[in-house]
Amino acid sequence: CIHPGVQLLRFEAFDEKERCGIAAQYRFSVAEGERVAGKNAVRITIEPRDMYRFGYVMALDRETGLLLKAETINHGHKVVETMQFAHLSYTDPVPVAGGVEVIHDAHHSEAQAPSTQFSVARAWSVGWLPRGFMATDSPVGTSGRRTYTDGLAVFSVFLEELENEIRPGEGLVKKGGTTTYTRGLVLAKQPVLVTVIGEVPVNTARMVADSVAWVH
Repeated sequence: CIHPGVQLLRFEAFDEKERCGIAAQYRFSVAEGERVAGKNAVRITIEPRDMYRFGYVMALDRETGLLLKAETINHGHKVVETMQFAHLSYTDPVPVAGGVEVIHDAHHSEAQAPSTQFSVARAWSVGWLPRGFMATDSPVGTSGRRTYTDGLAVFSVFLEELENEIRPGEGLVKKGGTTTYTRGLVLAKQPVLVTVIGEVPVNTARMVADSVAWVH
């Protein structure tokens, strides 16, 4: 439902009832941007509609539509990660935005058979996900990993069976916009270690980890 104009990179306005795709999870706004890497840029602000995901500010080259700068914004409106070109040059002629197809469909990989390299003895699933997140692989099975995306953010959940129960508690590492959250749980008397890694806030990772359960 998001249609950038080929020259102005504008977004058409939709009624609230017509929201779909990532527009159902984020609000988009477009404005004039600063110069980035020597290029005139268009500033796109992507604001989450809930507390379970980060926001983003992106600068696109007005001429080509290339992404020049991307910032990840937390709920305190603080920039937690920045990616930016310092210099940009082209070796071949590059078509202007008016000649480039800038409407892209989101594609997710089809569900696949569980990996045999990292697996657990029983089928398991994640019982809670933020609205809009979908599995990019099989959502249920004995694979030790699940991956989910809402079209912008991506995170993975890892499950490892343990021989002995570990002490109650949780581990957390935040590096830029990436969260690594680890939690020891006991599922039907089986000690396990659940790890969530991805581009989501800590509270989201915690709630996802707490919802992991065996499939009966």
